[in-house]
Amino acid sequence: MTILNLREIFERFESFERRYVLGPEDISLPTELGDIKEPIEVRVRITKESEGYKVFMSISGSVELECSRCLCIFTKDISQERTKLIGRYPREESLSLREKDLEFSFIEGDTVDMKELLREEIILSVPMKPLCKPDCIGIGHGALIFGEDRKSSKDPRFAILKTLLPK
Repeated sequence: MTILNLREIFERFESFERRYVLGPEDISLPTELGDIKEPIEVRVRITKESEGYKVFMSISGSVELECSRCLCIFTKDISQERTKLIGRYPREESLSLREKDLEFSFIEGDTVDMKELLREEIILSVPMKPLCKPDCIGIGHGALIFGEDRKSSKDPRFAILKTLLPK
């Protein structure tokens, strides 16, 4: 079960550790973001802190992405270790955020859904413009548009523009 009642856990224990293996059907990513094909493993350790709970996650897995330049599908390793704080929503009317508050997640009541925490970390680990490799040169890696020898070939799509030039 991935929904944890933290109040009940920390009434009996000083810390909580568990290993989860979540399948693609458990973590629903937005379709435009990527696709999980294999199970994701996460090891979780939670301790009680003065401001809430400290969650350490060790994530192992990968996600299939589409390169934003060449549109090829590739697999990106999303394995990482993250520590974040979770706690209840503040009661104050107004807040001023500090840089360390960006690593804070809010929960309602005393329960936390580990699937949602993992999903959030996966979404944050996917780049906005994924590239299959850092030096990707684009669609078909240049072969579709320019032929095999890029320097000697001209792009045929711009040939119609020559008719617009004055003679």
